[in-house]
Amino acid sequence: MHDGQREWDGVEGKGFPVHAGWVEPVLLWLVFMAAALGTLALLAPPEAEAIARKRLRELGRRGAPPDQAEAEELAQPFSRRVLRPWWEALVAAAERWTPQGVAARWERLLQTAGRPLGLGALVCLKAAGAAVGGGLGLLSAGWLPDPLGGSPAGRAAGLVLLGLLGWGLPDAVLRDRAARRRRQMARALPDVMDLLSVSVEAGLGFDGAIQKVSEKFPAPVSTEFRQYLKELRLGVEREEALRSLADRCELPELRSFAAAVIQADRLGVSLARVLRVQAEQLRFQRKQRAEEQAMKTPIKMLLPLVLFIFPTLFIVLLGPALIQILAAFND
Repeated sequence: MHDGQREWDGVEGKGFPVHAGWVEPVLLWLVFMAAALGTLALLAPPEAEAIARKRLRELGRRGAPPDQAEAEELAQPFSRRVLRPWWEALVAAAERWTPQGVAARWERLLQTAGRPLGLGALVCLKAAGAAVGGGLGLLSAGWLPDPLGGSPAGRAAGLVLLGLLGWGLPDAVLRDRAARRRRQMARALPDVMDLLSVSVEAGLGFDGAIQKVSEKFPAPVSTEFRQYLKELRLGVEREEALRSLADRCELPELRSFAAAVIQADRLGVSLARVLRVQAEQLRFQRKQRAEEQAMKTPIKMLLPLVLFIFPTLFIVLLGPALIQILAAFND
């Protein structure tokens, strides 16, 4: 059979056709997945077994007999008894293998996205995406036109491109989540500053006003301010906790707020006045953003207007005239 030639070969005794160009990519992908899963199986079980034994020892220390402790462990669902320890061991191994610089960059991305998952889980998710994307790339190489579809270069290109796409997809999802989170916080900040200003003027301390905000506002504002209060309870200085809040959110308005509060603490300026000025500035910025969005609206409406409304309008206006012209030519 020539390179690049495709045939539909009936599998003897099976009664269904198999594309000959798919066999080598599928086998290569299966070998790759088997090697990856075998490596993970060799690495993860010792830690998973250690976790299971630790749980058995804890049950034994509670006074339960060994047989009863083992029976209680075996009575748990398979996912919790086997899969969860294996997953925890895999996540821990992924965190250890990740280089420090790369881990710091991904940790920052997770923080800005609200930390929906841990670093190890992100690494495992990216690896799974790369494996699935690479497999799809090998499979889709058989669908490309000759000579690229049947060539090793076409298969390698599909493997690399879709593998990289699967590797980078979790990062894109996290960046989109972080952007939505920043927009939500930016919309809520003027009201937050108003409540802070009113609370401080009413006699509450700054941290008490922050506590009031964390109770009144939904996530992500409440989540970030609760984290700020948690750091204070752990002994972190207010200045450092405010900087950490601004760094986590990566929002210019929050950076300005943190800098103003820190400067007011250092200089002994009235905090209520500083918060009032911050609230006025944020309301003005929100008004400017609303005006900017309103000015962009006609431009955004232009494309659907041209694609959907104008053709329908032309059909309604010119349709009868076109029918009369065609009838006149037929006569």
